[in-house]
Amino acid sequence: DERCRFVEATEVVAMDERPQDALRRKKNSSMRVAINLVEQGEASACVSAGNTGALLATSRFVLGMGPGIDRPAIASQLPTRKGVTTALDLGANVNCTPAQLVQFAVMGSALVSAVDGKESPSVGLLNIGEEAIKGSEVIKEAGELLRKASDRGLINFHGNVEGNDIFKGTTDIVVCDGFVGNVLLKSAEGLATMLSDFIRQE
Repeated sequence: DERCRFVEATEVVAMDERPQDALRRKKNSSMRVAINLVEQGEASACVSAGNTGALLATSRFVLGMGPGIDRPAIASQLPTRKGVTTALDLGANVNCTPAQLVQFAVMGSALVSAVDGKESPSVGLLNIGEEAIKGSEVIKEAGELLRKASDRGLINFHGNVEGNDIFKGTTDIVVCDGFVGNVLLKSAEGLATMLSDFIRQE
């Protein structure tokens, strides 16, 4: 294929390597070389199955962030009764401000619009209840900011959603901080593995 070519890289980022160390010391790693190719316009995207923290840190350093976006987020599609729901952040940012949760909603909306072709995908804020008065102060403030962003037409905010809403497909996008999102993802993976094992045993 004429779109495929080999580019030499003399270093590798280990899975247990600290992102800061990879960023400073592994300037010729396969990950850094691939990201540099995106920055130089020689590649459209970088795909990695390696150290996620190093990938995010290096991408942020080399490529920078979009206007109005403070931090990158990890997004993935989760299966639902209606198809899929895109959830973010799934582990890049343990602690988030309300404004950053709004930024995740904007990024998630752009992603779903581009990938799934949905013009105005619905956004849910993951919480311990649907009511606006529930949740931590960060979540309640994020809810207010999301409602204002929705009123301005930046996103299509559905409101708060609970964990079981994800698999019902209540919204196209679910926004949460990286700590909650990672626990959600690993719990879902663990449940799926357990059910699969039970089915095999039967």
